[in-house]
Amino acid sequence: MHRTLATSHNTSNPCNVLALCSRDNPAILTIAHRGFWTATAENSLASVRAAVAAGVEMIEIDTQVTADGRLVVIHDETLDRTTTGKGTVSALPFEVVRAAKLKAGAGGDAADVTHECVPTLEELLEEARGKITVNIDIKFTRDLPQVMETVLRLGVEDQVLVKTDIDPEASRFEVLDTDWFGKIPHMPMFPVRKGRFAEDLSRIEALQAPMIEVKFTDIADLAEGRAEMERQNIRLWINTLDVAHCLDFNDTRALKEPEAVWGALAEAGVGAIQTDEVEAFTSWLKMDAGKHGHDERAP
Repeated sequence: MHRTLATSHNTSNPCNVLALCSRDNPAILTIAHRGFWTATAENSLASVRAAVAAGVEMIEIDTQVTADGRLVVIHDETLDRTTTGKGTVSALPFEVVRAAKLKAGAGGDAADVTHECVPTLEELLEEARGKITVNIDIKFTRDLPQVMETVLRLGVEDQVLVKTDIDPEASRFEVLDTDWFGKIPHMPMFPVRKGRFAEDLSRIEALQAPMIEVKFTDIADLAEGRAEMERQNIRLWINTLDVAHCLDFNDTRALKEPEAVWGALAEAGVGAIQTDEVEAFTSWLKMDAGKHGHDERAP
């Protein structure tokens, strides 16, 4: 039924972003949003270990700097939801952020408190080294140079994917002028414009994107870009997160109707799905592969 439903274990180097994203890799990639946090805490070292244990290909994590310039891994601008602490991360010194304990799961007032603390970006990348790829969501563009310096200094650029918003109609893409472009894999993000998707893909060819993240208003529009993505060896990433999704293609619906959500996206040529329902999604992939097999071509 679906063009490909293999797992990451069929990939020769699962910790290399370019190898994973290549259309020669038949897997539909599982992207664990903020790590595999449902049994741990989001953006924690434990969520990295859980994702590795689950065989997930990539985790998405968030980073920003403290008042004294330390890159930490946390999504919100404040400590309040996900930790026992209070206050704005960028206004607090690292020692205060570090003293807070992470709350279980997605946090909140009723969540249990874990033994985990807010990790630094360096600690998380070391935890992931040689085990899993990492998509870094940089919460503030001011922090981009420091994040890139950290990745390059640690020598983990092959297993890191960074993303930025781009305008396909721009006369020049600013990212091309950065000192890290071409060293660290980059994923452009932009909306699918009706009747213009193939054209926009052609416009971004200079970005040498291994993967793109898009939002669509009609799933049928994705088909227009298939040939151009094949030509440029681009993989297509879609979010089914309840907090960020297209139309009604979301995790909550997928739990009841996986074929109508994840299956429809796979049929449309999507090759990577970011989800908060890692367990359900990977179980669906395995079940579907068992029923239908998989095509050796990439999506």
